[in-house]
Amino acid sequence: MSGLLGAAACTASIPQGKLDTASLAAVSAPIAAVCVLVHKETKENLGDGARGWFRGDWMLAYTSFVLRRADGSVVLIDASTGATVPADLDAAPFWFRWFVGAARDATPLATLLHTAGIDPGRVTHVLVTHPHWDHTGGLAQVPGARVLMSAVDADWVLGQESFVARGAMPHYVKAARDRIDRIVFDGPAVLGWPASRDVFGDGSVLAVPTPGHTPGSTSYLVRAVGESKPWLFVGDAAWVQEGFAEPVHKGRLASAVVDIDKERTADTLGTLHAVHVAGAAHVVTAHDARTWTGIARCPLGPALPLPGSASPATP
Repeated sequence: MSGLLGAAACTASIPQGKLDTASLAAVSAPIAAVCVLVHKETKENLGDGARGWFRGDWMLAYTSFVLRRADGSVVLIDASTGATVPADLDAAPFWFRWFVGAARDATPLATLLHTAGIDPGRVTHVLVTHPHWDHTGGLAQVPGARVLMSAVDADWVLGQESFVARGAMPHYVKAARDRIDRIVFDGPAVLGWPASRDVFGDGSVLAVPTPGHTPGSTSYLVRAVGESKPWLFVGDAAWVQEGFAEPVHKGRLASAVVDIDKERTADTLGTLHAVHVAGAAHVVTAHDARTWTGIARCPLGPALPLPGSASPATP
């Protein structure tokens, strides 16, 4: 994401979303714990993440989030990077290496899981926000996990033939093809979204459609024990907090490269802005640590026992 030039902020194209906060009652079964695995942090121009001039710097983070459900099972939101990232970036076109080359030394998912006391083979599900390379690059390192993503995004990325496709490296998802469960939004409206999906059928995680960045980008509403309101994990619907707080698009060139549908991206940002202003949920982006200050880093956070463990592992 380095080297991109921001442009003057413009919020006129982002419509204001309307909320039904009563619908949050559908997030009815708190999970036991949430923590974050940080694969890499690097300084970037904030104008890349939120359109505008002279915004200064932001610490770009590559992340996977860990959920422990009440039954002890371990679930990931995104599987950011794996062991093949350096070779894959070397094989990518020059423009792509220039764009994301700082991630070449990102710590692989399996390494971070082991550091946090979690056996990668015991992760049961990966909830994919969208199929870009830095959200699916670690899928091979959790070989027993079902991979959940929107049916729209699954069809889109599996249909790509090039090595790099609008921010995706399709071979990451194709290698997990037999583990993919397609999310169809056939449940009731939630907040400002017209439909939802109760991922596990128990109210612990609700998926909502937040398209634009990719055709079927998905966000996940999760309520943790002790939290008064849920977390809303939005992936790259916004890169930084300014995206949903002002609201504003990504930097002009960045948006042109990675946001497939600008109109739907704007609609999504408008709804996220309404959620933020109303305080209906904590909006959490994948790349801006300022949006997950209330979520501990896994090795330092609550112990996450493996499914079936009699006692918590010690971080």
